[in-house]
Amino acid sequence: MLNKKKCIMLILCIIFLFNCSNTQTKKSGGRTTTTQSDSALVSQKMNELKIMQQKILSNGTNEELERVLLEDSLLKSFNVWKGTKYQLGGDSKNGIDCSALTRRIYRDVFKYELPRVSTDQAKVGRRISINNLKAGDILFFRPEGRTNHTAVYLGNSVFLNASSSKGVVLSSLESNYWGKYFQYGVRVDVKKS
Repeated sequence: MLNKKKCIMLILCIIFLFNCSNTQTKKSGGRTTTTQSDSALVSQKMNELKIMQQKILSNGTNEELERVLLEDSLLKSFNVWKGTKYQLGGDSKNGIDCSALTRRIYRDVFKYELPRVSTDQAKVGRRISINNLKAGDILFFRPEGRTNHTAVYLGNSVFLNASSSKGVVLSSLESNYWGKYFQYGVRVDVKKS
């Protein structure tokens, strides 16, 4: 049987190994930085969001409860599309692009029909800074050498995304890639049906 000191050391080693498996070392400009993998970051942010939601469900205001319900509706809509491959111009379970996913989520959750093209979607609402984002806001990105990219904000930096490399996934504004290319959010004044 292990004594208390050995148990603590074993637990610390397991934690260390788990954290190392969820990080990447990157060399940039002569500096070495360690960052969390995108999937680990999203998992962490989703766990934090769930904890916040549980606190709200037990003693939140009506506005906070409405936000939790909206986040739940957005996740249900996301789950319909989760894993669907990315296809430029696609608008079905066989393949979907970012603006079509954004449009489909708005249709499902808000019963609101957005324009099909991302540049037109940007004109529908009012611009919102990264610090004022709310669930349901449309996010706009401008990756280098690429067209505009849209996604739907969920909360706690997490958004519903049709990624050209991963298909329909959850992503985080705190990831190096998405944080670098974020431009602004757009809030469409619609009420959840």
